[in-house]
Amino acid sequence: MRRPASQASELRPAAETEVVRYGFLLLPEFPIYALIPAIEALRIANQNRGRKLYSWHLFSPDGRPIKCGNGMSVPVEAAMADVPWFPTMFICAGNHPMQYGTKRVLSWLRRLARHGAMLGAIDTGAFALAKAGLLEGYQVTLHWEALAMFRDQYPQIAASEQLYVIDRDRITCAGGHATLDLMLHLIARRHGPALAQIVANGFVAQRMRRDVEPQRLSARHISGDSRAPFTRILYAMEENIESPLSAGELARRAGVSVRALGRILSDRVGESPMRYYLKVRLQAARNSLFYSDIPIQGIAASTGFSCPEVFSRSFRAHFGVSPREFRQQFTREQLRRFRPELEPELGA
Repeated sequence: MRRPASQASELRPAAETEVVRYGFLLLPEFPIYALIPAIEALRIANQNRGRKLYSWHLFSPDGRPIKCGNGMSVPVEAAMADVPWFPTMFICAGNHPMQYGTKRVLSWLRRLARHGAMLGAIDTGAFALAKAGLLEGYQVTLHWEALAMFRDQYPQIAASEQLYVIDRDRITCAGGHATLDLMLHLIARRHGPALAQIVANGFVAQRMRRDVEPQRLSARHISGDSRAPFTRILYAMEENIESPLSAGELARRAGVSVRALGRILSDRVGESPMRYYLKVRLQAARNSLFYSDIPIQGIAASTGFSCPEVFSRSFRAHFGVSPREFRQQFTREQLRRFRPELEPELGA
């Protein structure tokens, strides 16, 4: 199967006079800490070669400056409607990624795909590509906090927790520091590893991490031994959020007695096994509340709480607010940052 022209150009050696153009569609609340490494890596590559190897172009759905997750306003070049095609376009998204995948955004992405563009996603931008039907049959990745929710929403798409994935004409990246790793890889592939290392040195980054490296410390790294009982316990907990295991089953999977299970968790994390397991599940619930609009009852069920009332009490005991209050606080903060004109006047 012949690759689209844009992908073929990404893979072949660069002509001396050829400038690679990368576009970034910024969706509201995108994480600026994922965008800056991308464009700065390209700038440093240009600076060190003494000529323009890359150009970067920022767009928003309506062409107006767009606010990122910390409330800063970022100017853009144009609106989507003014960009009928672009060779490589990255979708940058962060909080509530499903909220901003509007019909206009999805239609525009489909049009780019029909005309052979290489499409990428940074952080939670994969939700927009998936919602547009553009990730069927592809391997993808995204930020680990939203990975479980993505798998629930799109079980037919193979999503793994790694730094970035380049699969034919799709590029997905976890965001953050992983965006730098992706750009270093693209620079190395096109202009050689020496230039990529120069760029890495400019970031005071010792090396370019490989795509398959994990986004966060695994249980093996935490415990220091992939076969250690503690590692097996952590794996068992993280892989069984929706249907929690009993202490006896955790012990069995770790190859220890129930008494030894309690001693291991007490020594390593200062908690009883089931108390620590509850914290793991509650953190997963908090991630879902933060990134999605899934009903609270659905989040309770997906994190192993058969009764929403029990979920609410447990959540409040751990985080100090109920799930509903947590979501309302986040919504009020969104209004304050992104729609200040709708915020009630002081004293009203």
